[in-house]
Amino acid sequence: MEELAKLEAERGNPAYGGTGGKERVASNEMCTFLILNISSLQLIPVNMIAYRQQYGSVNPAGIIAPAIVATAVSTAVAVVYCKVKDRKRRE
Repeated sequence: MEELAKLEAERGNPAYGGTGGKERVASNEMCTFLILNISSLQLIPVNMIAYRQQYGSVNPAGIIAPAIVATAVSTAVAVVYCKVKDRKRRE
């Protein structure tokens, strides 16, 4: 995020510069980075497996495939959302 802030400063973006009393505004790249981190693609849900094992599940690792699908879908939705918002901003 710090590197993206430096990039915005180098671009000379007046909305990000912080001069003239204006508020700093996150760039599209910063928003995309944040949304992708929040959507959190997780390959092995270790905590869920541990909880399932603790509570006596017959197959505690049975959650791996659904978890991969669910987090892949959330990440794909995040990418599509960012692209749609970026396209609307440019129009």
